[in-house]
Amino acid sequence: MSTHEAPTREHVVAMVAKILKVEAAKINGTDRLREDLGMDSLASLELLSCISDELDVDIELDEAMELVTVDDACAFVNRVYREQRQGASGSSS
Repeated sequence: MSTHEAPTREHVVAMVAKILKVEAAKINGTDRLREDLGMDSLASLELLSCISDELDVDIELDEAMELVTVDDACAFVNRVYREQRQGASGSSS
């Protein structure tokens, strides 16, 4: 994915699927990352690193660790991406 395009749900799900070695088609938005998909703390850190690298964003670890579902992760990634892109192109105040 180019850093010029906003992350889509498919991108986030693909990252989760790659890290957990499962088919993206089997991942639902309501799946809980830990309980349903079996994501442990190492896989969580790997996901955050992947998101940070692929989207060129800085992620607050404390905030990211509060994510529960795949939908939470998608919303979080989109929000962080938007905020940091607006900040980069935004005001000089």
